[in-house]
Amino acid sequence: MRRASPPRVDVTPPREVAEIRRRRRTQGLSREDWADAALWSLREGVEALSVEALARRLGVTKGSFYWHFRDRSELLQAALERWEQLATENIIAKVEAIEQPRERLRALLITAFNEDPGQKVEVALAASVDHPLLKPVLARVSRRRIEYLVSLYQALGMPAAEARCWGLHAYSTFSGLLHLVHSAPEALPSGKGRARYVEHLMRTLVPGS
Repeated sequence: MRRASPPRVDVTPPREVAEIRRRRRTQGLSREDWADAALWSLREGVEALSVEALARRLGVTKGSFYWHFRDRSELLQAALERWEQLATENIIAKVEAIEQPRERLRALLITAFNEDPGQKVEVALAASVDHPLLKPVLARVSRRRIEYLVSLYQALGMPAAEARCWGLHAYSTFSGLLHLVHSAPEALPSGKGRARYVEHLMRTLVPGS
């Protein structure tokens, strides 16, 4: 009998601008509200992030922005920190709650390779890897993700050197997927085709599948 796949981990996305606007009417905007709104703006590229345009979308004046941030660079830094927390640390914490290491690995990979609106943020950030604020964050996130993957393979009983090879294989496959999302999205399957693709990856990236 074919084993059922573990469920995808519930990924918490940054809140949409419309939701943040609703919050403005009751509580005013927090630093995290601005960071979430900025993070969604990064889907259109780092250079597209504009304090003035973001304030218009949120329905506030720039005075609200300067209550929390000195300048655009500080907002960008906050958005990157928010992305790091949502797209890496929160997911790792949820995966860690799964008891069996093989199921932790499968759940993480299923979450990473299935379609997710947040991938557009990842693609935009990867396209701006040489930006002085992005470069150290992207490097730190990649190291964190790779080390966690390596730890999962080690938990399956692999020696450290072999686990590192498997971890690098898995993460480079994910990075290649992001490249295709940017350069040739029509090459990627969707719907049932995407499900078959993810199952193929499970057979490739999870030992003993």
